[in-house]
Amino acid sequence: MSVATGAPAAPAVVAHRPWWRGRLVRVAAIAAVMVLAYRARGLDYPWPDSLAWNGLSAHLDAFQSWLLDQRSATHKSTVFTIFDGFRTFVDDLVTWLTDGILWLTWAGAAATGTLVVLRFGGLRAALIVLGGFGSYAALGLWQASIETLALMLASVGLSLLVGIPLGIAAGRSDRFQRAIGPVLDAMQIVPAFAYLMPVVILFSVGPAAAVVSTMIYAIPPAVRITALGIRGVPVNTVEAAASMGSTRGQMLAKVQLPLARRMLLLGVNQTILFALSMVVIAGLIGGGGLGAVVTSGLYSNPALAILGGFAIVIMAMTLDRATEAIADRTDPARRHLTDAARRRLRLQTLAAAAAVAGAVLAAKLAGVSGVYPDETPGGRVATVQDWLLARIQSVLDYVQDPTSPVFAVTEPVGNFVLTKALLPLQGFLIGAPWFVTVGGLTLIALVVSGLRPAVTTFLMLAAIGVMGVWPLAMDTLSQVLVATVIAVAIGVALGVLAAESATASKILRPLNDVLQTLPQLVYIIPFIYLMPVSIVPGIVAGVLYAFPVVIRLVERGVRDVAPEAVEAAGAFGATRRQILTKVKVPLAGDAIMLGINQGIIMVLAVVVIGGLIGSGGLGYEVAQGLVRGQFGQGVITSLAILALGIALDRVTQGTRRARREEVG
Repeated sequence: MSVATGAPAAPAVVAHRPWWRGRLVRVAAIAAVMVLAYRARGLDYPWPDSLAWNGLSAHLDAFQSWLLDQRSATHKSTVFTIFDGFRTFVDDLVTWLTDGILWLTWAGAAATGTLVVLRFGGLRAALIVLGGFGSYAALGLWQASIETLALMLASVGLSLLVGIPLGIAAGRSDRFQRAIGPVLDAMQIVPAFAYLMPVVILFSVGPAAAVVSTMIYAIPPAVRITALGIRGVPVNTVEAAASMGSTRGQMLAKVQLPLARRMLLLGVNQTILFALSMVVIAGLIGGGGLGAVVTSGLYSNPALAILGGFAIVIMAMTLDRATEAIADRTDPARRHLTDAARRRLRLQTLAAAAAVAGAVLAAKLAGVSGVYPDETPGGRVATVQDWLLARIQSVLDYVQDPTSPVFAVTEPVGNFVLTKALLPLQGFLIGAPWFVTVGGLTLIALVVSGLRPAVTTFLMLAAIGVMGVWPLAMDTLSQVLVATVIAVAIGVALGVLAAESATASKILRPLNDVLQTLPQLVYIIPFIYLMPVSIVPGIVAGVLYAFPVVIRLVERGVRDVAPEAVEAAGAFGATRRQILTKVKVPLAGDAIMLGINQGIIMVLAVVVIGGLIGSGGLGYEVAQGLVRGQFGQGVITSLAILALGIALDRVTQGTRRARREEVG
């Protein structure tokens, strides 16, 4: 034992594991054993029929028949009466909203949206909104855009009506947050395409089914962000209010909600964006609007589908900028209102309301209709739309031409991804003995993330096998892994570049905005032309959808590294490259792993949608179940997608926890 002296203590020596005990080495060893078992002759063991529930599909089909009988019965049960009542209410709500916006006339609707945002969000956001309305008219998609806007208002309103109270409860109760967490995970992990069939069975085809599908996807961010805002209220503020005798209701209404206001508005913003990402999916089940434009054009008129996708992107970016501006300008923490300022704001509000009423009245007196004029064949707008469609189609024809330089690049790239990465991995996962694959993947999860994720992985893989879709799930897993590796490689590189260069960050931001708001189905259309092999467009579309979120999280993680650590490394003579590779990237490991986690979930969502163009795997079976009415098979493959998503999500989240424990 050393005796304490006045000299500074020597720094503690951190014991590092030998290289041969590192995670990467152990994972490589497990993978090598799996490959040896795969290549060993005589080891051909597909998932045995004795361990598969072969009658599950028939039971589910029978359940579907029972549901249909109950829904059409003269004397319905209470549950189906509630479903029918909700469907009627939502259908009427969407109809009322659509008719109401059209009643304002196209000029009145544009003036209303612009003036409201001008009052609460400022001039810049108002000009963006005005430009958005103008673009819907210029593209010849005014009617479809208004239908989508009405569907959005209904979906977002109902999502917030459910999500905010649940978020408040989760923010005030740890027990409730733990209980609702797995449900929210499932709602976000399962690709929206996978639960369309059950929703259609319960709510029929139409706006109600579209709204319910959107709510399933949009409620989780509302709940999570609201809970985060409530929990972010300073503890000393809550304690001070409690010490003055505030009840729980007063605490919520007078302290927690006002101080969490900015986070609540952020939740509204994210709910809108999540709902808009479902517009095209909703178009498959009678949602109408721009979603119907995209889905109907997917096979018959790809140029129109792309044009509809651009309109959705414009709507998403317009609503995003407007809600962000409103959140900033109305944040109580950033402004202190005097009595004179309050009077001025009241006058501005009255002036905006009067301007809206005047604009609508003037439009009515002038005989302006709800639909933008000249959308009929031969009109000016229709002529502009025809010109745009011709230009888009010419680009698609050009890139598909085998003699074009674009095709000369994309075709070999697609073939390389297919032959050198996808097919070998697919053959390995499907062809290896099932017990080798299950055991190997479980051991990899154990090494990478710990015991609990390993147990979850084992249970999810076993469930997939029992449901009888083992080869399909391994096919989908191979597509997800290949797309994730590519997305992470691109996302990490560009994220680090954006963190190190303000110019690169400014250039990448609008690109990320477009890629994250462009509907998932629209990604696939250009790559059907660029890469004719049907399975590759889904993978490339998954990469494009996933890598922006990786960029954002990596950039934020690298930027948020403590300045003290960077300064200390510089003081010891480290170069900029050494600081980046030895300090910033390792300390941003949590953000990078979160990016990988989110990238996997996004890739899974788009790769499954690739089933619409014949990419195989679980997505194709879900698509076929939806088209052919094969309820049992569609539900089974949807559950398999959920199992696969849960396993991948838990492993990548467990990696972050393992890293924190090692650092701690």
